[in-house]
Amino acid sequence: MSIIINSIKKNKTFVFSLFVFSLILTLKNKLSLASSWKDFVFHTDAPFWLFLYALFIFFLINFIKERIERKQAQKIPTQLKYIRYFGIGLIGYLFLSNILGLSVSLAFGNISRNYGSSYQITYKVFNQIIDFIIFAGITLAYLYAKENRNYKKRLNDFEISDAKSKIQQLQSQLNPHFLFNNLNILDQLIEEDKEKASSFLAKFSELYRYTLKNSNKELISIQEELEFAQNYFYLMEEKYKGYYQLIVKNSTQTSKVIVPPFCLQVLIENAITHNLGTIEKPVIINVSFENKIKVTNNKVKLNRKKKGNGVALKNLSKQFELLANKTIDIDETAENFTVYLPLIKTHQK
Repeated sequence: MSIIINSIKKNKTFVFSLFVFSLILTLKNKLSLASSWKDFVFHTDAPFWLFLYALFIFFLINFIKERIERKQAQKIPTQLKYIRYFGIGLIGYLFLSNILGLSVSLAFGNISRNYGSSYQITYKVFNQIIDFIIFAGITLAYLYAKENRNYKKRLNDFEISDAKSKIQQLQSQLNPHFLFNNLNILDQLIEEDKEKASSFLAKFSELYRYTLKNSNKELISIQEELEFAQNYFYLMEEKYKGYYQLIVKNSTQTSKVIVPPFCLQVLIENAITHNLGTIEKPVIINVSFENKIKVTNNKVKLNRKKKGNGVALKNLSKQFELLANKTIDIDETAENFTVYLPLIKTHQK
């Protein structure tokens, strides 16, 4: 009994809808039998009995569905499954209804009156089939919609969890990349200029604290990322004075924009790593904000190509795809290398 009560509580809106539909259907049938208001007769218990039939069909279908799904590993709503529930439910309903009807007729001695001819039996069975088609159809539509909604929610929760896992994995690849590149620079500076190396280490420790603070965040404000990228570039200037230049334009237009952490820093690092700037021909890195975040630099070829070019950009593109369903655009010519990052507004988070 407690199972039935709990089932009614869980589906109370649908159960109430069944009652309303039973009332409307009873009224419709009574009105169709009457030729005038004088002939119209309405028994208050009529919709109640029809509602009991509807409720019985609902519990029967729900019971069949739960028993079958217990044996299934994957609970994916399909039309074929629900056709199966309908077929099993119809056979079960006809069997139980007629067993109950025969039992009641035997108890009251009405067998000959209720089951005295083939016409009476056919009429009863036909009515039972019609009732089942109506109420089972409504029940299956409700259960399918409910299961489909829950399935989509589970799928969405899984996709969000999977996306977060992938983002953290990508960020974990970027952080060591940032760390090792700068430790290599520090190693070179120690040999060349110990005072410059000491200053580099102090600034680098501040930047790395920032990376630890934001490494687990999916998105940060563009102002934070821009400040970090500029501080990173100033750090690079300790080693490459005058070889590289950073120009930022229209940064005041981005107050509501959020981005993945380290996205600008990766692009600045990419420009420095894969181009050989000189005093006579510096590499100029331009960051501008319009419909997209545009990071472009002139190309100054290295004597030998650096290995691993493109890994950081692929990771960055994947991050934007997971977070905003957009990818970065790359435009490369003989003279320039440009990356366009999509804008993510705060309401998209």
